[in-house]
Amino acid sequence: RTGKPLSEALLGSSDIPKALWTAPIACVVVSTVETSRSEDEEGEAPMDDSTLVVKYANRAALETVGLRSDEWERFIATMDQTGNLKVQENPVLIDLPGDMKGDKKYVGTYEKKIMREQGGDGDNDVTIVKAHRWSIEKGVLINGKFETKEMGVAYAWDEWVLGNGIVCRPGGIREEVVDIGALEEAVQEQAAFIRDLKANQGFGNKDSEVLDAVDELIKRKKVLEESQIKK
Repeated sequence: RTGKPLSEALLGSSDIPKALWTAPIACVVVSTVETSRSEDEEGEAPMDDSTLVVKYANRAALETVGLRSDEWERFIATMDQTGNLKVQENPVLIDLPGDMKGDKKYVGTYEKKIMREQGGDGDNDVTIVKAHRWSIEKGVLINGKFETKEMGVAYAWDEWVLGNGIVCRPGGIREEVVDIGALEEAVQEQAAFIRDLKANQGFGNKDSEVLDAVDELIKRKKVLEESQIKK
């Protein structure tokens, strides 16, 4: 919808499905499927439920949810010969909207916690950040009229954050989340400490106390600058 490829790895590829499977960007397609359940134990009438299903996921998406490439069946829904959803063994579930409300069909800066650790301390919660989200539609003929029908919603991201503050990228890349504000505060505190050494404690620019403090200030500024570039 933007005219730009999801990944440079897809440019010029003669086999787009294969290139997308191995691309360094996670991609999933989800949709909401209406399912029926029979009478419950209290004899209530059957009800229609909606279930979020994953129709497609590439290798990076499987990595995001903690699965290997050969474990796709725990994540991607499949249908039996009658068109019903197959029961997945030990499925991995995610929380993503299966449709897009309103007229907006593309979002370029989407963020959402898609997995929550059950019974833990949240260290393994998964939040996708700076993701793309768009509606997948196709034209259908209904009662002689050509209409557009939403088939699902696609999501793509190349970065996700674990609950313990680790930034992850496809290919096993892991980095700690950097608190820019804390680094800026550390620089300001060190600069104030140097001013105090000279203004209130009587040290001069050539005294070792000031020289050591200036060296520390330079180190903190360098860390801040490098972190801002990465961000």
